[in-house]
Amino acid sequence: MNELTPELFAEVDKYLFGPEQKNLIADVAIILNRLQKFDHISDYSFLVSPVSKAYEGYLKDFFLRINIIDDYAYKSDRFRVGKTLNPSLRYKRFSIYQKLIDLDEKGEELAEILWTAWKYGRNEIFHYFPGNLKNIDLPGAEDRINMVFRAIIESGEFYKMHLKNHDLEPLI
Repeated sequence: MNELTPELFAEVDKYLFGPEQKNLIADVAIILNRLQKFDHISDYSFLVSPVSKAYEGYLKDFFLRINIIDDYAYKSDRFRVGKTLNPSLRYKRFSIYQKLIDLDEKGEELAEILWTAWKYGRNEIFHYFPGNLKNIDLPGAEDRINMVFRAIIESGEFYKMHLKNHDLEPLI
C-alpha cells in the first residue's frame, strides 16, 4: 500500500482543474488527520466519496481538454463517465475507452487505469449490492483513494506528453 502523504496530495493538486475538485481532496486530508482519534468505524466509504466526486469532475475536464468529448457532453446531465469508460462497452459509439485507445499508443493502458480507479474508487463506493455491502476498512479506503490519485497523476502526465504533440489547451 502506498501511503497518502502530504506530498501525494500536493502532486494530485497540480492536476486538478478547479477549486471544487481541490476542496474535495483537501477535505479528505483533513478527515484522515482527524480519524486518528477513532478506534473503528464499520465502513470508511465516506472517505472515498469526496475523492470520487472530484475524480468524476476531473475526468470530465480531462476528456474535454483532450478533445474526446465536446462542450455539450461536458455540460450535459446525461453524460455518464462510467458508461463511456467501461471497457465492456468499448465498441459503442460514444466509448471514451475506445477513443483513448485510438488517440495514442499508450491510450489503452491509460483507459485501463482510469476504468479501474472508477470501478473500485466510485462504483463500489456508491452502489448498494444486496448481500454484499462492500464495507471497507481504513486501509481499504486509503488504497482506493491512492488508486484514484494515481489515475489522476497518470492522466495528467499523459496530457502533458500529449500536449507537446497536439494542439491542446494547457492545464492551467
